[in-house]
Amino acid sequence: MAEDASGGHARRLRTLPFDDHTVDTIAETIDARPSLAPFQLPGAAVYQFTLEGSEGRPAAMVTLWPSLRRVDAIGSGAAVVFTRVAAVQLVDRIEVLFRRETGEFLVIAKGGRIVVRS
Repeated sequence: MAEDASGGHARRLRTLPFDDHTVDTIAETIDARPSLAPFQLPGAAVYQFTLEGSEGRPAAMVTLWPSLRRVDAIGSGAAVVFTRVAAVQLVDRIEVLFRRETGEFLVIAKGGRIVVRS
């Protein structure tokens, strides 16, 4: 891990807006490759990616709707539709947190773990 100017370790947490420009960064944080979804909104892109679990099996499917401020996450035994996303926090190589202004968040971790706090 890189050191910051004070000699300590640089922070691994970054906060970004939830928009089309951050989709690649969101996916890369948890080792995924986004692509355009097979369906689209008029005048707005929708993105999807799959997260691999153990033994290379798909563990979760994530759909990002930046124009609607929405994230859909489907994993083992859970389907989550999370709306009103205000910001995204990235923990490099570990997880992505989609945050609402009111404090609730959706966590999608490398390996397909999905957690909702509301």
